Amino acid sequence: MIAAILTTLFFAFSAVTGQRVAVRLGGAWGNLMRLSVASLVLGVLVFFLTPDAIRWPSFQWFFLSGVIGFGLGDVALFTAYERIGSRLTILLNLCLAPLFAMSLEWLWLGNGVGVRVITCAALILTGVVMAIRPGAKSRQVVERRGRFWVGIIAAIVAGFGQGTGAVISRKAEAVALELSVHGSGITAAFQRVIAGLLFSAVAVLLIRFLGSKKDWESWRTPLDRSVAPWLLGAALFGPVIGVSFFQLALKTLESGVVLAVVALTPIVMMPLAMMTEGDHPSRLSVFGAVIAVAGVILLNVWA
Repeated sequence: MIAAILTTLFFAFSAVTGQRVAVRLGGAWGNLMRLSVASLVLGVLVFFLTPDAIRWPSFQWFFLSGVIGFGLGDVALFTAYERIGSRLTILLNLCLAPLFAMSLEWLWLGNGVGVRVITCAALILTGVVMAIRPGAKSRQVVERRGRFWVGIIAAIVAGFGQGTGAVISRKAEAVALELSVHGSGITAAFQRVIAGLLFSAVAVLLIRFLGSKKDWESWRTPLDRSVAPWLLGAALFGPVIGVSFFQLALKTLESGVVLAVVALTPIVMMPLAMMTEGDHPSRLSVFGAVIAVAGVILLNVWA
């Protein structure tokens, strides 16, 4: 449980730093740079700490989890950061993720869906709809760009990636256990991040060569002094430290329980978003966020 709580804190810091990276570098490009730094750091750690913990049978599942979670999920995440800010992005992402996770477990593992689950889902969706309303007092410190509704859709896709990736990651952990492979959260995170890095690289290439000039001409160098600290923070707080604790939590708790604890991130990060982005949510938005998070917690208490 401690690992899940620490994941929540690090994900909050990752969100506010990631939003700044997305706005200054561009969503797709910023995400690729973040995953590049994270892959380098994780690769060095795995090489020195657990070089023999990567096996092909479990790697396949970790890789698939990474393609969906770090690949599709994080490309969508950074697309949303640019358009709706970190608070709303993380709220939609992490509160909807348990619904996607339990839907996959229902389809894949045959887990039942009862009245309690449906009630909790209704609470989550009601809270999310309430929280989407922008705060009337918001004076954005960081300029946003792009259409608001595109950001909403991207955040929902990010939630799909987060929830689905978590379930597949637990399958990978089970396969590793059958092989008597005792890897760390860092090892699992590395295997997933590598997959996300490849997916993100393909996305950047598609935008560069098939997209309009407007889509990529604003991309800046990650070595810019005004960007580098935020990029380092986004890489370390999220894919390196945060996901390592996340994987550690998944090894000891059900994926739904872990996601329930991590769903508290939107509440934790509200004051951070106020300070770094000038995002002051309305009372209705705060109330909606509380309802959504409560729905996620009840979902995992009752389910």
